[in-house]
Amino acid sequence: MKIRKSTLLFAMLGILLLTATYNGLTVRTYNVTSEKLATNESLRIVLLSDLHSASYGYKQSILIDQVRAQEPDLIALPGDLLDRYRSPDPAFDLIEGLAGIAPMYFVTGNHEIDGSDDYVRHNVKEVFRSHGVTVLEDEWETVTINGIELVIGGLEDPLRGFRESIYTDWDAESTVAMEDIERDDTFKVLLSHRAEKINTYAELPFDLVLSGHAHGGQVRIPYVMNGLFAPDQGFFPKYAGGLYEHETFTHIIGRGFNYSFNIPRIYNPPEIVVIDVNGK
Repeated sequence: MKIRKSTLLFAMLGILLLTATYNGLTVRTYNVTSEKLATNESLRIVLLSDLHSASYGYKQSILIDQVRAQEPDLIALPGDLLDRYRSPDPAFDLIEGLAGIAPMYFVTGNHEIDGSDDYVRHNVKEVFRSHGVTVLEDEWETVTINGIELVIGGLEDPLRGFRESIYTDWDAESTVAMEDIERDDTFKVLLSHRAEKINTYAELPFDLVLSGHAHGGQVRIPYVMNGLFAPDQGFFPKYAGGLYEHETFTHIIGRGFNYSFNIPRIYNPPEIVVIDVNGK
């Protein structure tokens, strides 16, 4: 009887460990409604953040196939597709494979900053542009997607100089272009890597803000703790990942794709974020 109990205990612990450290791709869907869209209008956005040069199949075939299966109208890439300590090839393979599925928009994360030797050598922005990606540099544009007129803006990451940890918050020079956006009935989407910069986003005229950077808090306990630790937020981050409703905007933070045996993801599998925006 004792042997059976110990065997059962080890089996249960094994199952718990496997489920806790599961690193297979998941698809997480959020629904957003807006009075700025007609009741018969809809927009599907796929958000891919914080790849950190992780690989999912040969030339990212697994990840690309899953994105294609979502049939997105728009692909949002809010930074850290590259990792300064890894080869850029997985990120470039992903961008190349996604080309033609839907319009792609990208802003830099802290691993793709200007001024770093790796960033300059790989010429990240130009590689992305060569595959049809719109790279937003503290700017915005008006586009029509799926018959819906949209404003899409992007803030570059405020970190300047990775090795030196030169950090400057966004100032008037960075956000001045956003002040030209009319506060009208056009639905507005902002890409910005930082999950925690809520005060900045609240001052801008966007309806939907898409971010990453927090990595889902790395360790989660479903229904109890949304995240243990996140960059630039520390322990028990307020904005680890998921959908957050604020007074003037909805904020969706992707938990990213990066995984490491040294720093495992616990109950925090890599995720493709699907956002369905529908008229209200």
